[in-house]
Amino acid sequence: MANHLAIDSGGTKVLGILYDDDFTPKAISRVGSFRTNTTSPELVRHNMEQMQKELGLVPGTVIDSVNGIVYQEFVDFLQKTCEIRQINSFGELEAGLHAACIFGDGMMTLSGTGSNVGAFYQGQFYVEGGYGASVSDAGSGYWMARDAMNAAIADNSGYGDPTMLTGLIAAHFGFPKERFHDAVFSIYNNTDFSPVAQVASCAPLVSQAASAGDRIACEILKQTGLILGKQAVALIRKKQLPDSLPMTISGSVWRSHRILFDAFADCIHAQSPKRPICIPEFEPIVGIMIRHYHMLHGDFDENARQLFKTLYPQYRFEMQI
Repeated sequence: MANHLAIDSGGTKVLGILYDDDFTPKAISRVGSFRTNTTSPELVRHNMEQMQKELGLVPGTVIDSVNGIVYQEFVDFLQKTCEIRQINSFGELEAGLHAACIFGDGMMTLSGTGSNVGAFYQGQFYVEGGYGASVSDAGSGYWMARDAMNAAIADNSGYGDPTMLTGLIAAHFGFPKERFHDAVFSIYNNTDFSPVAQVASCAPLVSQAASAGDRIACEILKQTGLILGKQAVALIRKKQLPDSLPMTISGSVWRSHRILFDAFADCIHAQSPKRPICIPEFEPIVGIMIRHYHMLHGDFDENARQLFKTLYPQYRFEMQI
């Protein structure tokens, strides 16, 4: 039975699924980032070695195809010991559109560790944002978590409004609220994860605080949705993208409180009242395999949809709306 590998390389994690010709999973691995601009070379190497081991890609393994958001560094790493027969590398936009079962033109707003807005339209590719955490990935999980950090710092220092985020962030890093300062500085001493990844890991705390009624957290979510919407509207206006072009969303931040999605949708529909916003059925890793299926079979019918729902229930896209 053949070996196919789907790879979803993100800012804080890389997810890999080894599957056969029937798209049945053979092994799954989730490791830290392969991005050399935010992660040390030593840690990137460790993450690659861990993924190879967890997927069971022992020396001499033949990999019939590698599909998805694939860094060349990882391909080079695997090829030292394995034979790769085909590489189908593409971006987050294609993975996200296929996860929403959009197989033609479409738009997608990504908000994970990083963020951007992309579109395929009439044979052209367009993108807005995506400048990276070192500059400004506005609307990303890192961006939102950094706002939460700043709000907690202001609260802890006495010049900001009280917020639950202070205690939640301290506890997230294993400290009581009274040692918030130590909690923040522990980020720089962790050799297993990059500082960007550790800050971004605080993003779910904003949703947690908002669900408990924290005013500061609710405002952060609203502003995150608004800036994502503004970026999408800017691309729509700049490239004159019609209302008929469907939009989808992708990334872990969308699992947050519905305040974020509502602010985003309101912003989009103020500019494009009739534009459909399609909630994806699957996570991007499944979108990568759906793209592979569509390439092989030329379609993706209801039977195929049910197949992937059955094989990968843990990768259904869920958000609070």
